Amino acid sequence: MRALNVCYLDNAATSFPKPESVWEKLLEYGKGIGGNPGRSGHILSVEAARIVYRCRKLIAELLNVDHLERVIFTMNATYAANFAIYGLLSEVSGGNVVATALEHNAVARPLKYWCKRNGIELRIAGTSPSGYVEPKSILSLVDSETRVICINHASNVFGVVTPFEEVARKVKVPVVVDATQTLGAYPFDVGDFDNVFVVFTGHKGLLGPQGVGGLFIPAAYQLAPMIRGGTGSYSELDEQPDVLPDRFESGTLNVHGLAGLQAGIEWVIEKGVEKIRKHEMGLFESLVEGLKGISKVRVFADLERIDKRVPVVSFVIEGMDAAQVSSVLDREFGIASRPGLHCAPWAHKAYGTYPKGTVRFSLGPFNSEEDVKLAVDAVKSIAEGGNGC
Repeated sequence: MRALNVCYLDNAATSFPKPESVWEKLLEYGKGIGGNPGRSGHILSVEAARIVYRCRKLIAELLNVDHLERVIFTMNATYAANFAIYGLLSEVSGGNVVATALEHNAVARPLKYWCKRNGIELRIAGTSPSGYVEPKSILSLVDSETRVICINHASNVFGVVTPFEEVARKVKVPVVVDATQTLGAYPFDVGDFDNVFVVFTGHKGLLGPQGVGGLFIPAAYQLAPMIRGGTGSYSELDEQPDVLPDRFESGTLNVHGLAGLQAGIEWVIEKGVEKIRKHEMGLFESLVEGLKGISKVRVFADLERIDKRVPVVSFVIEGMDAAQVSSVLDREFGIASRPGLHCAPWAHKAYGTYPKGTVRFSLGPFNSEEDVKLAVDAVKSIAEGGNGC
Protein backbone atom coordinates (compact mmCIF):
# COMPACT_ATOMS: atom_id res chain seq x y z
CA MET A 1 0.00 0.00 0.00
CA ARG A 2 2.95 2.37 -0.48
CA ALA A 3 4.06 4.41 -3.47
CA LEU A 4 7.80 4.68 -4.18
CA ASN A 5 8.48 3.52 -0.61
CA VAL A 6 7.15 6.81 0.74
CA CYS A 7 5.97 7.17 4.33
CA TYR A 8 2.93 9.30 3.59
CA LEU A 9 2.11 11.87 6.30
CA ASP A 10 0.27 14.45 4.21
CA ASN A 11 -3.34 13.28 4.55
CA ALA A 12 -4.62 16.78 5.36
CA ALA A 13 -3.69 17.73 1.78
CA THR A 14 -5.19 14.58 0.29
CA SER A 15 -5.62 11.13 1.76
CA PHE A 16 -3.34 8.41 0.46
CA PRO A 17 -3.44 5.56 -0.19
CA LYS A 18 -7.09 4.99 -1.01
CA PRO A 19 -8.98 1.73 -0.50
CA GLU A 20 -8.59 -0.56 -3.51
CA SER A 21 -12.37 -0.47 -3.96
CA VAL A 22 -12.13 3.22 -4.89
CA TRP A 23 -10.07 2.50 -8.00
CA GLU A 24 -12.10 -0.61 -8.83
CA LYS A 25 -15.34 1.38 -8.77
CA LEU A 26 -13.85 4.23 -10.78
CA LEU A 27 -12.57 1.81 -13.42
CA GLU A 28 -15.86 -0.07 -13.44
CA TYR A 29 -17.68 3.14 -14.34
CA GLY A 30 -15.09 4.21 -16.93
CA LYS A 31 -14.89 0.85 -18.72
CA GLY A 32 -18.38 -0.52 -18.29
CA ILE A 33 -20.81 2.39 -17.95
CA GLY A 34 -19.45 5.76 -19.11
CA GLY A 35 -22.87 7.35 -19.62
CA ASN A 36 -23.83 10.94 -18.84
CA PRO A 37 -26.34 11.09 -15.95
CA GLY A 38 -29.57 12.94 -16.68
CA ARG A 39 -28.62 13.62 -20.31
CA SER A 40 -30.04 10.51 -22.01
CA GLY A 41 -32.62 7.80 -21.51
CA HIS A 42 -30.50 4.74 -22.28
CA ILE A 43 -29.34 2.22 -19.71
CA LEU A 44 -25.79 3.58 -19.44
CA SER A 45 -27.08 7.05 -18.59
CA VAL A 46 -29.45 5.55 -16.04
CA GLU A 47 -26.63 3.55 -14.45
CA ALA A 48 -24.50 6.70 -14.22
CA ALA A 49 -27.40 8.50 -12.56
CA ARG A 50 -27.64 5.69 -10.02
CA ILE A 51 -24.00 6.23 -9.07
CA VAL A 52 -24.64 9.93 -8.51
CA TYR A 53 -27.79 9.18 -6.49
CA ARG A 54 -26.02 6.58 -4.35
CA CYS A 55 -23.13 8.94 -3.62
CA ARG A 56 -25.55 11.73 -2.72
CA LYS A 57 -27.42 9.39 -0.39
CA LEU A 58 -24.21 8.32 1.35
CA ILE A 59 -23.21 11.94 2.01
CA ALA A 60 -26.66 12.59 3.44
CA GLU A 61 -26.25 9.52 5.66
CA LEU A 62 -22.96 10.84 7.05
CA LEU A 63 -24.53 14.23 7.70
CA ASN A 64 -27.69 12.63 9.12
CA VAL A 65 -30.01 14.64 6.87
CA ASP A 66 -33.07 13.56 4.92
CA HIS A 67 -33.06 15.94 1.96
CA LEU A 68 -30.79 14.22 -0.56
CA GLU A 69 -31.49 16.84 -3.19
CA ARG A 70 -29.87 19.47 -0.98
CA VAL A 71 -26.50 17.72 -1.23
CA ILE A 72 -24.86 19.57 -4.13
CA PHE A 73 -21.79 18.25 -5.94
CA THR A 74 -19.03 20.57 -7.13
CA MET A 75 -15.50 20.05 -8.44
CA ASN A 76 -13.96 20.68 -5.00
CA ALA A 77 -14.55 22.25 -1.58
CA THR A 78 -13.29 25.65 -2.75
CA TYR A 79 -16.09 25.83 -5.30
CA ALA A 80 -18.56 24.70 -2.64
CA ALA A 81 -17.40 27.42 -0.23
CA ASN A 82 -17.70 30.02 -2.98
CA PHE A 83 -21.20 28.76 -3.86
CA ALA A 84 -22.30 29.25 -0.27
CA ILE A 85 -20.64 32.62 0.28
CA TYR A 86 -21.75 33.99 -3.11
CA GLY A 87 -25.31 32.83 -2.53
CA LEU A 88 -25.48 34.34 0.94
CA LEU A 89 -23.59 37.62 0.42
CA SER A 90 -23.67 38.68 -3.24
CA GLU A 91 -26.95 40.56 -2.82
CA VAL A 92 -26.31 41.81 0.73
CA SER A 93 -25.21 45.33 1.61
CA GLY A 94 -23.80 46.36 4.98
CA GLY A 95 -23.98 44.47 8.24
CA ASN A 96 -21.24 42.08 9.30
CA VAL A 97 -19.89 38.57 8.84
CA VAL A 98 -18.26 36.58 11.64
CA ALA A 99 -15.49 34.08 10.89
CA THR A 100 -12.71 32.34 12.81
CA ALA A 101 -8.98 33.03 12.79
CA LEU A 102 -8.45 29.48 11.46
CA GLU A 103 -10.20 29.84 8.10
CA HIS A 104 -8.60 28.36 4.99
CA ASN A 105 -8.16 30.68 2.00
CA ALA A 106 -11.04 28.83 0.32
CA VAL A 107 -13.26 30.70 2.78
CA ALA A 108 -11.10 33.70 3.71
CA ARG A 109 -10.59 35.00 0.18
CA PRO A 110 -14.23 34.96 -0.99
CA LEU A 111 -15.23 36.48 2.37
CA LYS A 112 -12.73 39.29 1.92
CA TYR A 113 -13.94 39.89 -1.64
CA TRP A 114 -17.64 40.09 -0.88
CA CYS A 115 -17.20 42.05 2.35
CA LYS A 116 -15.10 44.67 0.57
CA ARG A 117 -17.39 44.75 -2.45
CA ASN A 118 -20.63 45.10 -0.50
CA GLY A 119 -19.51 47.18 2.48
CA ILE A 120 -19.77 44.33 4.99
CA GLU A 121 -17.69 44.35 8.18
CA LEU A 122 -15.59 41.20 8.63
CA ARG A 123 -15.22 40.18 12.28
CA ILE A 124 -12.65 37.55 13.22
CA ALA A 125 -12.92 35.40 16.34
CA GLY A 126 -9.40 34.83 17.62
CA THR A 127 -7.88 31.84 19.36
CA SER A 128 -7.66 31.30 23.09
CA PRO A 129 -4.26 31.05 24.85
CA SER A 130 -4.46 27.28 24.30
CA GLY A 131 -4.99 27.77 20.56
CA TYR A 132 -8.69 26.99 20.22
CA VAL A 133 -11.47 29.17 18.88
CA GLU A 134 -14.02 28.97 21.68
CA PRO A 135 -17.72 29.16 20.72
CA LYS A 136 -18.25 32.03 23.17
CA SER A 137 -15.68 34.14 21.32
CA ILE A 138 -17.64 33.65 18.10
CA LEU A 139 -20.98 34.41 19.75
CA SER A 140 -19.57 37.57 21.33
CA LEU A 141 -19.16 39.04 17.84
CA VAL A 142 -22.69 38.22 16.66
CA ASP A 143 -25.38 40.90 16.71
CA SER A 144 -28.59 41.83 14.90
CA GLU A 145 -26.59 42.90 11.82
CA THR A 146 -24.73 39.61 11.39
CA ARG A 147 -25.41 38.12 7.95
CA VAL A 148 -23.37 34.91 8.03
CA ILE A 149 -21.10 32.99 10.41
CA CYS A 150 -18.24 30.94 8.93
CA ILE A 151 -16.62 28.27 11.09
CA ASN A 152 -13.61 26.15 10.22
CA HIS A 153 -14.58 22.86 11.86
CA ALA A 154 -10.99 21.62 12.13
CA SER A 155 -7.84 23.53 11.28
CA ASN A 156 -5.84 21.99 8.45
CA VAL A 157 -2.70 23.43 10.11
CA PHE A 158 -3.09 22.90 13.85
CA GLY A 159 -5.79 20.23 14.03
CA VAL A 160 -7.98 22.02 16.59
CA VAL A 161 -11.74 21.47 16.33
CA THR A 162 -14.25 24.29 16.77
CA PRO A 163 -17.65 22.90 17.88
CA PHE A 164 -19.95 24.67 15.44
CA GLU A 165 -22.99 23.06 17.08
CA GLU A 166 -22.62 25.28 20.16
CA VAL A 167 -22.84 28.35 17.93
CA ALA A 168 -25.52 27.17 15.49
CA ARG A 169 -27.96 26.33 18.30
CA LYS A 170 -27.85 29.89 19.62
CA VAL A 171 -28.20 31.91 16.42
CA LYS A 172 -30.77 32.32 13.65
CA VAL A 173 -28.34 33.33 10.91
CA PRO A 174 -26.78 30.88 8.44
CA VAL A 175 -23.66 29.09 9.68
CA VAL A 176 -21.26 27.89 6.97
CA VAL A 177 -19.14 25.01 8.27
CA ASP A 178 -15.90 24.07 6.53
CA ALA A 179 -15.84 20.29 7.09
CA THR A 180 -13.02 19.45 4.69
CA GLN A 181 -10.87 18.02 7.50
CA THR A 182 -13.67 16.32 9.42
CA LEU A 183 -16.35 14.67 7.29
CA GLY A 184 -15.55 10.97 7.33
CA ALA A 185 -12.93 11.36 10.05
CA TYR A 186 -14.82 12.99 12.93
CA PRO A 187 -18.35 12.51 14.34
CA PHE A 188 -20.75 14.72 12.40
CA ASP A 189 -24.47 15.44 12.65
CA VAL A 190 -26.44 18.39 11.28
CA GLY A 191 -29.82 16.68 11.26
CA ASP A 192 -31.21 18.90 14.04
CA PHE A 193 -30.18 22.21 12.47
CA ASP A 194 -32.01 24.35 9.92
CA ASN A 195 -29.26 26.95 9.50
CA VAL A 196 -26.07 24.92 8.93
CA PHE A 197 -24.40 24.79 5.51
CA VAL A 198 -21.68 22.13 5.16
CA VAL A 199 -18.74 22.48 2.78
CA PHE A 200 -17.02 19.15 2.15
CA THR A 201 -14.45 17.51 -0.08
CA GLY A 202 -14.25 13.96 -1.34
CA HIS A 203 -10.49 13.36 -1.41
CA LYS A 204 -9.58 13.63 2.29
CA GLY A 205 -11.48 11.89 5.09
CA LEU A 206 -13.94 10.35 2.64
CA LEU A 207 -11.03 8.64 0.82
CA GLY A 208 -12.32 9.38 -2.67
CA PRO A 209 -10.36 10.67 -5.67
CA GLN A 210 -9.59 14.33 -6.26
CA GLY A 211 -11.94 16.52 -8.27
CA VAL A 212 -15.16 16.11 -6.25
CA GLY A 213 -16.50 18.25 -3.43
CA GLY A 214 -19.83 19.57 -2.38
CA LEU A 215 -22.18 21.66 -0.30
CA PHE A 216 -25.15 20.79 1.86
CA ILE A 217 -27.79 23.53 1.80
CA PRO A 218 -30.34 23.51 4.65
CA ALA A 219 -34.00 23.45 3.65
CA ALA A 220 -34.71 26.94 5.01
CA TYR A 221 -32.51 28.57 2.35
CA GLN A 222 -32.66 29.07 -1.41
CA LEU A 223 -29.42 30.51 -2.77
CA ALA A 224 -28.69 32.30 -6.00
CA PRO A 225 -26.61 30.04 -8.26
CA MET A 226 -23.05 31.19 -8.98
CA ILE A 227 -22.90 29.26 -12.27
CA ARG A 228 -25.67 28.78 -14.82
CA GLY A 229 -25.93 26.40 -17.74
CA GLY A 230 -27.10 23.00 -18.90
CA THR A 231 -28.66 20.80 -16.24
CA GLY A 232 -30.17 18.00 -18.30
CA SER A 233 -33.58 19.12 -17.05
CA TYR A 234 -36.07 21.87 -17.90
CA SER A 235 -34.27 22.49 -21.16
CA GLU A 236 -37.18 24.57 -22.45
CA LEU A 237 -36.30 27.32 -19.94
CA ASP A 238 -33.70 29.98 -20.70
CA GLU A 239 -33.31 30.64 -16.99
CA GLN A 240 -31.70 28.40 -14.39
CA PRO A 241 -34.27 25.99 -12.90
CA ASP A 242 -35.17 26.34 -9.23
CA VAL A 243 -35.34 22.62 -8.52
CA LEU A 244 -32.50 21.06 -6.52
CA PRO A 245 -29.90 19.77 -7.06
CA ASP A 246 -30.14 20.91 -10.70
CA ARG A 247 -30.04 24.60 -9.74
CA PHE A 248 -26.41 24.23 -8.65
CA GLU A 249 -25.14 21.39 -10.84
CA SER A 250 -24.74 22.94 -14.29
CA GLY A 251 -22.70 20.90 -16.73
CA THR A 252 -21.62 17.29 -16.66
CA LEU A 253 -20.66 15.98 -13.25
CA ASN A 254 -17.39 14.16 -12.56
CA VAL A 255 -19.04 10.76 -12.50
CA HIS A 256 -15.68 8.96 -12.48
CA GLY A 257 -14.86 10.83 -9.28
CA LEU A 258 -18.29 10.22 -7.79
CA ALA A 259 -18.00 6.49 -8.51
CA GLY A 260 -14.71 6.43 -6.62
CA LEU A 261 -16.14 8.60 -3.87
CA GLN A 262 -19.06 6.23 -3.45
CA ALA A 263 -16.62 3.40 -2.78
CA GLY A 264 -14.56 5.55 -0.42
CA ILE A 265 -17.58 6.50 1.67
CA GLU A 266 -18.78 2.90 1.74
CA TRP A 267 -15.36 1.89 3.08
CA VAL A 268 -15.53 4.60 5.77
CA ILE A 269 -19.05 3.59 6.82
CA GLU A 270 -18.14 -0.11 6.90
CA LYS A 271 -15.07 0.53 9.07
CA GLY A 272 -16.88 3.11 11.18
CA VAL A 273 -15.90 6.75 11.69
CA GLU A 274 -15.30 6.19 15.41
CA LYS A 275 -13.04 3.19 14.76
CA ILE A 276 -11.04 5.08 12.15
CA ARG A 277 -10.72 8.03 14.50
CA LYS A 278 -9.56 5.81 17.38
CA HIS A 279 -6.78 4.40 15.21
CA GLU A 280 -5.67 7.80 13.91
CA MET A 281 -5.74 9.52 17.29
CA GLY A 282 -3.77 6.70 18.90
CA LEU A 283 -1.04 7.40 16.35
CA PHE A 284 -1.46 11.13 16.96
CA GLU A 285 -0.73 10.69 20.67
CA SER A 286 2.43 8.73 19.92
CA LEU A 287 3.55 11.30 17.36
CA VAL A 288 2.98 14.28 19.65
CA GLU A 289 4.72 12.61 22.59
CA GLY A 290 7.67 11.62 20.41
CA LEU A 291 8.14 15.06 18.85
CA LYS A 292 7.77 16.86 22.18
CA GLY A 293 10.66 14.80 23.50
CA ILE A 294 13.10 16.26 20.96
CA SER A 295 15.11 19.33 21.95
CA LYS A 296 14.88 22.33 19.59
CA VAL A 297 11.49 21.11 18.32
CA ARG A 298 8.38 23.17 19.05
CA VAL A 299 5.17 21.20 18.61
CA PHE A 300 1.86 23.01 18.07
CA ALA A 301 -0.35 20.30 19.57
CA ASP A 302 -1.27 18.99 22.99
CA LEU A 303 -3.09 15.98 24.41
CA GLU A 304 -5.26 17.83 26.93
CA ARG A 305 -8.33 18.21 24.68
CA ILE A 306 -7.76 15.34 22.32
CA ASP A 307 -11.51 14.95 21.78
CA LYS A 308 -11.38 18.36 20.08
CA ARG A 309 -8.58 17.54 17.68
CA VAL A 310 -7.96 15.78 14.40
CA PRO A 311 -4.66 13.94 13.68
CA VAL A 312 -2.73 16.94 12.37
CA VAL A 313 0.58 17.97 13.96
CA SER A 314 2.52 21.11 13.03
CA PHE A 315 6.02 21.76 14.31
CA VAL A 316 9.14 23.83 13.77
CA ILE A 317 12.78 23.11 14.48
CA GLU A 318 14.63 26.00 16.08
CA GLY A 319 16.86 27.82 13.61
CA MET A 320 15.70 25.80 10.59
CA ASP A 321 13.47 26.72 7.68
CA ALA A 322 10.28 24.66 7.41
CA ALA A 323 10.70 24.10 3.66
CA GLN A 324 14.27 22.88 4.17
CA VAL A 325 13.19 20.46 6.92
CA SER A 326 10.39 19.09 4.75
CA SER A 327 12.79 18.66 1.84
CA VAL A 328 15.23 16.66 3.97
CA LEU A 329 12.39 14.52 5.34
CA ASP A 330 11.47 13.69 1.76
CA ARG A 331 14.95 13.31 0.28
CA GLU A 332 16.76 11.55 3.12
CA PHE A 333 13.98 9.65 4.90
CA GLY A 334 11.23 9.13 2.32
CA ILE A 335 8.67 10.97 4.47
CA ALA A 336 5.98 13.08 2.81
CA SER A 337 5.06 16.19 4.81
CA ARG A 338 3.94 19.70 3.98
CA PRO A 339 5.77 22.92 4.91
CA GLY A 340 4.76 26.56 4.72
CA LEU A 341 1.51 28.41 5.36
CA HIS A 342 -0.83 25.63 4.17
CA CYS A 343 -3.22 28.09 2.43
CA ALA A 344 -4.20 29.32 5.90
CA PRO A 345 -2.25 32.50 6.72
CA TRP A 346 -4.84 33.63 9.29
CA ALA A 347 -4.17 30.49 11.32
CA HIS A 348 -0.41 31.03 11.24
CA LYS A 349 -0.84 34.64 12.32
CA ALA A 350 -3.01 33.46 15.22
CA TYR A 351 -0.33 30.99 16.35
CA GLY A 352 2.64 33.29 15.73
CA THR A 353 4.13 31.16 12.95
CA TYR A 354 3.59 33.70 10.15
CA PRO A 355 5.25 34.25 7.70
CA LYS A 356 7.66 31.29 7.85
CA GLY A 357 5.04 28.65 8.58
CA THR A 358 5.52 25.16 9.95
CA VAL A 359 6.12 21.58 8.92
CA ARG A 360 2.93 19.53 9.06
CA PHE A 361 2.44 15.82 9.59
CA SER A 362 -1.13 14.60 9.06
CA LEU A 363 -2.20 11.02 9.69
CA GLY A 364 -4.69 8.79 7.92
CA PRO A 365 -6.32 5.39 8.33
CA PHE A 366 -3.50 3.55 6.56
CA ASN A 367 -0.70 4.93 8.72
CA SER A 368 0.98 2.76 11.36
CA GLU A 369 3.12 2.96 14.48
CA GLU A 370 6.11 2.23 12.24
CA ASP A 371 5.35 5.43 10.31
CA VAL A 372 5.23 7.40 13.54
CA LYS A 373 8.53 5.98 14.76
CA LEU A 374 10.19 6.73 11.44
CA ALA A 375 8.91 10.32 11.55
CA VAL A 376 10.04 10.94 15.12
CA ASP A 377 13.47 9.42 14.50
CA ALA A 378 13.87 11.49 11.33
CA VAL A 379 12.96 14.77 13.01
CA LYS A 380 15.34 13.95 15.88
CA SER A 381 18.14 13.31 13.41
CA ILE A 382 17.48 16.58 11.59
CA ALA A 383 17.18 18.59 14.83
CA GLU A 384 20.51 17.19 16.01
CA GLY A 385 22.14 18.30 12.76
CA GLY A 386 22.72 14.92 11.24
CA ASN A 387 21.03 15.25 7.85
CA GLY A 388 21.62 18.13 5.54
CA CYS A 389 20.25 21.07 7.54
